[in-house]
Amino acid sequence: MSNQMSSTSNTCPRHARTSQDSQPLYRMAESALFLSTKRVAVVTGANKGIGLEICRQLASKGVMVVLTARDQKKGIEAVQSLKARASCDNVIFHQLDVGAPSSIASLADFIKTRFGKLDILVNNAAVLGVKVDSNALDSLADHVPGGYINWNEVSTQAHDLAEECLKTNYYGPKSTTEAFAPLLKLSDSGRVVNVSSSSGKLKFVANDWAQTILSDADCLTEDRIDEVLNEFLKDFKEGFLNAKGWPSFLSAYTLSKAALNAYTRIVAKKYPELTINCVCPGYVKTDMNYHRGVLSSEEGAESPVWLALLPPGEKPSGLFFSQKIVSPFYRGLIIGTAWPKKKKEKKSRFLVPAMTEAKRYAIVTGANKGIGFEVCRHLASKGITVVLTARDEKRGLDALHKLKFSDGLSADRLLFHQLDVADSSSVASLAQFIKTHFGRLDILVNNAGIIGADIDSDAFKAAIAAGAVEEERANKVDWSSSINDTHELAVQCFQTNYYGAKRMIEAFVPLLQLSQSPRVVNVSSGAGKLKNIPSEWARGIFTDVDNLTDERVDEVLNQYLKDLKEGSKEAKGWPSFLSAYTVSKAAMNAYTIVVAKKHPNIKINSVCPGFVKTDINFESGTLTVEEGADSIVRLALLPDDGPSGLFFIRSEISPLG
Repeated sequence: MSNQMSSTSNTCPRHARTSQDSQPLYRMAESALFLSTKRVAVVTGANKGIGLEICRQLASKGVMVVLTARDQKKGIEAVQSLKARASCDNVIFHQLDVGAPSSIASLADFIKTRFGKLDILVNNAAVLGVKVDSNALDSLADHVPGGYINWNEVSTQAHDLAEECLKTNYYGPKSTTEAFAPLLKLSDSGRVVNVSSSSGKLKFVANDWAQTILSDADCLTEDRIDEVLNEFLKDFKEGFLNAKGWPSFLSAYTLSKAALNAYTRIVAKKYPELTINCVCPGYVKTDMNYHRGVLSSEEGAESPVWLALLPPGEKPSGLFFSQKIVSPFYRGLIIGTAWPKKKKEKKSRFLVPAMTEAKRYAIVTGANKGIGFEVCRHLASKGITVVLTARDEKRGLDALHKLKFSDGLSADRLLFHQLDVADSSSVASLAQFIKTHFGRLDILVNNAGIIGADIDSDAFKAAIAAGAVEEERANKVDWSSSINDTHELAVQCFQTNYYGAKRMIEAFVPLLQLSQSPRVVNVSSGAGKLKNIPSEWARGIFTDVDNLTDERVDEVLNQYLKDLKEGSKEAKGWPSFLSAYTVSKAAMNAYTIVVAKKHPNIKINSVCPGFVKTDINFESGTLTVEEGADSIVRLALLPDDGPSGLFFIRSEISPLG
């Protein structure tokens, strides 16, 4: 029996034969011509599990399927089982070891000779990369509901197994894709589906260096992937997996799938005429996980088959799918390389399950509590992917956990990134993250703010109760016994409230300009109205809209700091009540006008959300955080004909004076 095709292989009945060698040449040519009108698929690792089911589902849709396996006997038996079970007459077998270049070349030559083209390549072959103690697994599984297993408790890792895993799971698909690319280019709708895993998301790779390389779409190359895998194997051999931040859980498997995801992006750019994606089929019951999954092989095969049969007009490429939905590559999305751009393509069937074109991405600063936290919840509940940021990483992660689990919001809609708006390098780090994982930004909410003074909370609350913080009276009260303004605190206040927002806008304008509906919301305060600043000079600068510039705003802030340091704050006409906070918010309102003029394609407004109960006012406000967030969210979701460069108090436009 030939190792190329089993004796149970079947062609169309009108061309049935007993031996390929005995078939007349004209009949071979006729057969090849007939088959070339059909779609032809190759599925690797297909003698069982998901691969076998992919073959069955493709064949059931009229595709001519070449089922491949490393073990010839098992492959032939798989073809026979399909014929007996599902009457699949258009499935044939060819031996293939994806780790052997000669085996791949043999199959490529067979496809070229027999069919003259290839339409679909499904890279499914994979190994787990560990040695599993099946007895321990059975014992542990008896005590674990739902079949989920901590594989570290039942498996052993070894360097040789890790090498085999990378060779099969990553270098195998890479080799087959390169070998079959010339034949796929001859198809009217060449498709490559790399069967991956959610384990390959970069959040499971703690090594910052590896994360940076594999997530840098602009600089990603096959050589860089090799560099990561070689370093991983070196650290594995030297016993530095944990020390170097490599995953301890199914280490080689995780790295192989992360590499496969990264390679998918590279090869999609390399071959723009093809449609190349990777997909996690879900947690499927297979031999690989000792049938501990939750999905059947039939359910697992559906998404790879769906991608393999995308209509010719639907060509998303370079994406990672979790079943039929575009899924995060790290904590953001893989950026596609061939996404539909024409308006008429927006109505395609593909865009229904994979809503990337319609998705919006938002950043909210100072979002681990209060109004910022609530803005995140509002936006995420409307289907927007929200990056919750905070200066304190633990508090930020705690807030994220609360939103995901207490509020029941989708994990795909929320993620955390550390951010100190007063630190330019921190802002730059977040900008690079957004660029890499989303490719653009749609909404920026500058909410981070501090009070800029030491306050006696009891005295402050008493003043509130007496109405002394109302705009008409605030600057007529002697606050010296309850509020301590210092130069250091004022500098911190300006760096956070004004310059922090300015840094964010300047860093993210390039990404906002890539959005179809960019929005910036600067969370301000009624305290920033100019009537609260007695200095006529400062008011004159802020109200001279025609001549207002960044430099003029800086001039006001620098003069305030100089006067504060010299002890002449009140004498020079600066407010006595929360003076640094007041001036910072007046500066933010003025800057909103400047930047709105500078970038007319971006809707940029500032808003006072009202007197909201938050930590900043010792929970003494009159509105809930939910009520406070409403006006911010409304501006974040302004229609395209909405206003820009304005100051709002809640939902009403308000003069700056």
